[in-house]
Amino acid sequence: MSTNSTPRPRGWKELYELAILETDPAKLAPLIADAHKAILDRIQETLAKPLSAETERLSDALNGLRTLRQEVTAWRSKENRNGSFLRESG
Repeated sequence: MSTNSTPRPRGWKELYELAILETDPAKLAPLIADAHKAILDRIQETLAKPLSAETERLSDALNGLRTLRQEVTAWRSKENRNGSFLRESG
């Protein structure tokens, strides 16, 4: 029995959706990491018995996470530049 009232996602699709739908940049890094690991684990499982439709969805999800990770990096870089500018000009 879980003591946490929020059920944990079970599959790569749920983890991917959580990462893609998260709007708080501060929460994105661990969500991206969890989804990425789940997708890679599932890819490894499907290598023994390929499922072409799921393999394509897994590939699309990895590409989506890669894009999201790049956006998070850009946001953080922009925040750092803006913060240092404010400190320098203030």
